[in-house]
Amino acid sequence: MTKVAENILEAFQIRLGNRNALPVDEFVELALYHPTFGYYQKKAERVGKNKEADFYTSCSLGKLWGEMIIDACMKIAGELKLNDMHFVEIAAEPGRSITNGLEIPFRTSSTIRLGDPIKIPKNSIVFSNEWLDAQPFKRFQYLEKEKKWKEIEIIYDQGLFKERIGKENQNIPFPENHIDGYILDWPTGATKTLNQLLESSWNGLFLTFDYGLSNEVLFNDRPQGTARAYFKHTLEKNFLEKPGEKDITCHLSWDELKKSLKANSFESINLENQETFFMHHAQKKLKSLFDEKKRNSEFDLNSLKEIINPHFFGSKFQALWAIRR
Repeated sequence: MTKVAENILEAFQIRLGNRNALPVDEFVELALYHPTFGYYQKKAERVGKNKEADFYTSCSLGKLWGEMIIDACMKIAGELKLNDMHFVEIAAEPGRSITNGLEIPFRTSSTIRLGDPIKIPKNSIVFSNEWLDAQPFKRFQYLEKEKKWKEIEIIYDQGLFKERIGKENQNIPFPENHIDGYILDWPTGATKTLNQLLESSWNGLFLTFDYGLSNEVLFNDRPQGTARAYFKHTLEKNFLEKPGEKDITCHLSWDELKKSLKANSFESINLENQETFFMHHAQKKLKSLFDEKKRNSEFDLNSLKEIINPHFFGSKFQALWAIRR
């Protein structure tokens, strides 16, 4: 067992207290956010294309990502006065911001990182990329014999973290009479985190990029759940191994997040895949890139291809946005 795993095990046992097991969301919270040993406390680079990182995403592709976000915001903001708006980026990696070195049409630009208080100015454009999928989630399994969804818990047994069937789910309205053994990873942390952000008294545009599914798909087309871990650019289904050393995630429920936006008085709620979003809303920037390609045949469009090509990030990620006036 690595030193990090030993430390997480000690923290796991402290969190257990008098209990015999931890719900999955508490285990994930420990593994990701323990103030000393959690994955997001790692000083090593987590996000990037180099082999030492664990994964990379659109924000790894340089300033083009920021330029396209800014161009799209200028369009989807509609009647909002951009020069009165504060651009707030949530959960950027250490030392990074999508607006670094760019001219912005907004009043100010700021970045909220892990551990910072989330304070949003009254008139804001709030942006995040893969923030909500990094929140803890619960795991459930349907037992046909009992006609019940049971919450899965984590125990430590014979040197390994393992799953076991726990108590009946009584809080979340899941489908009845389901498939025996069906596993559902339910992103409770994402919904809670978004609600906390939306409950504060700010108006403006909310825009997030992430990977998620409809409830219909989560309930019927993912029988093994969507939880997984990433380590050194490798996807691993067993997210219980080496806690604190891997990124742990699951797909979001877009339906639940849209409900949260509506309940908090947001309007014009939209969901598109990343390719469609930029093709519709960053046309000015796209035109400038293609014009440059015409002038200079050696102009590199590889970063653009990764952002919008459906074989790369174009279909992997979706954009969710809405406005509150």
